[in-house]
Amino acid sequence: MALKDSIQPENIQIRDWLRLRRYDGHFELCLPGYQNPTVYQNSEGIFDESKIPDLNYVERMCKYLANAGELYYIEVKENEIYRPIGDVTVKPENPPIAIWVNDYHGKGIGSLVMEAVMGRLRDLGYRKITGSTVYKWNIPSQRLHEKLGFRRTGEEENEILYEADL
Repeated sequence: MALKDSIQPENIQIRDWLRLRRYDGHFELCLPGYQNPTVYQNSEGIFDESKIPDLNYVERMCKYLANAGELYYIEVKENEIYRPIGDVTVKPENPPIAIWVNDYHGKGIGSLVMEAVMGRLRDLGYRKITGSTVYKWNIPSQRLHEKLGFRRTGEEENEILYEADL
């Protein structure tokens, strides 16, 4: 769903090797990523490996995110072909980002993607991101938020809440 009656772009090019590609309904591409226990824990806060999501769960999640904002696959170019390695939803409240492929963790991709999300929201006229939720055990995501100028606005039992001016 487009935000503020805008048209969601097919691609948002971040670097020559990194882009966001508009979600096209192929939720099955996300399944292996969310079956990664670390990704699932950091995304949903669930540590019970017996509750790793199935295809129906991922389909419902993708439909929800696509209706809540602009859902994109995060893609990297490998051997001249773009490969999905995660997903992100552009929306002004709690924009979720997940890097599914362990080989791409800790390489700064999350920061580049979140900067692109912030830029897209700014271009659409939004002034703030609110309610960005990070689990307390997800130290890399906390660092990402703080590096990009997000401020802590609250804390719950397992979560830290952030916001940022755009």
